[in-house]
Amino acid sequence: MLKRLFASAALVAAVESPLAAQEYKFKIGHTNAADEVQDKGLQKMRELLEAKTNGGATLEIFPGGQLGDESQLIEGVMLGSIDMSMTSNALLSNYVEDYKVFDMPFLFPSIGELGGKIDANWDLMEASANNFGFQLLGVHSSGLRHLMTKKPVEGIGDLAGLKIRTMQNPVHVEAWRAYGANPTPMSYNELYGALQSGVVDGAEAASTGYDGMKFYEVAPDFAQVGWLNMTAPVVMQKGAFDALPENIQTALMEAGREAAAWERGYVEDQEQPLIDKFKAAGANITQPDPVPFREASKPLYESQLTTAGQQALLKVMTE
Repeated sequence: MLKRLFASAALVAAVESPLAAQEYKFKIGHTNAADEVQDKGLQKMRELLEAKTNGGATLEIFPGGQLGDESQLIEGVMLGSIDMSMTSNALLSNYVEDYKVFDMPFLFPSIGELGGKIDANWDLMEASANNFGFQLLGVHSSGLRHLMTKKPVEGIGDLAGLKIRTMQNPVHVEAWRAYGANPTPMSYNELYGALQSGVVDGAEAASTGYDGMKFYEVAPDFAQVGWLNMTAPVVMQKGAFDALPENIQTALMEAGREAAAWERGYVEDQEQPLIDKFKAAGANITQPDPVPFREASKPLYESQLTTAGQQALLKVMTE
């Protein structure tokens, strides 16, 4: 009989029987659309996990915010009502403060470079998560993030006074304030309606999200700013992970990291085809000068990264 494993250390510890067919079923939620790149990454993780455990463990994936918004997903993992979550780093860094490094604008010029730094410094990444009660299983990509609006943005000056939706993250809010906009934190699930009704004038977003949610229908101008190379970590409660049998722990770690590497490559390969698709759909693609955005971002590194853990992680990511 299929057993549902919740992220409660006490419940997990009670499971001491040898691995049997389909014994472990991990519930994982995210807020992106089904079959969007993050969802495909989790499908790959499920495939790998099943192969590594001969079908003894699997993932039950809940896309599209079915289990809540990103804050609710992370809190669900912490409380034990959800086994795992994949969220934007922008939300997770409110809980794992060292990861605030990955919220910094213009830190990595490409997804490939970001992935290489993460893989080379995995032990430090994992230790940072552990220190705040999480087990890191993989770091996926949400792509390079640009700006979608209801009117063209040709340069940073065009942002003056525009209400731009940001994630619920202080670095993002301060970054867009520095760019001259009026940042408006809002849940992802509310964004399409907010753009459609004019509650906000635009939002920062990756090409994959612009495509998956069809935002070009309500925000037909897409400025290629590339202000952030966004990550999407997969985490589990540390106590629940530690209580699992060693072979399941190993399978989860291997499947998580391998799926994340696959997904990052897939996201990078999709960027130009998606831009071509947006043009064909009638979206207006602009190329603002990135230099003013980069200059406005520099003070954030000093004002936002203030702890020893953040400074240590920034050092290895930039050396």
